[in-house]
Amino acid sequence: GVIVWRIRRFPGRHEYTCLAEVELASTITEKQWVKPPITMSFDVPQFTASGLRVRFLKVQEKSNYKPVKWIRYLTRAGSIQHRL
Repeated sequence: GVIVWRIRRFPGRHEYTCLAEVELASTITEKQWVKPPITMSFDVPQFTASGLRVRFLKVQEKSNYKPVKWIRYLTRAGSIQHRL
């Protein structure tokens, strides 16, 4: 099973909490639930955790290449695991 949580806006100095309750399907034999690790990953577009900003970028190209004056900032987490 997977829980997908999408947050449209994440303003500064705010905290969001996700609470989930897991209910096991009934089976013939009683089995104790082993708590697996929770794996998380996330992307935060238009944000840099380090505060890095590109102020100037010069492209030298002889083939009449027209660069687009746009920079995509993205903060991406690696694989985060949390054990209960």
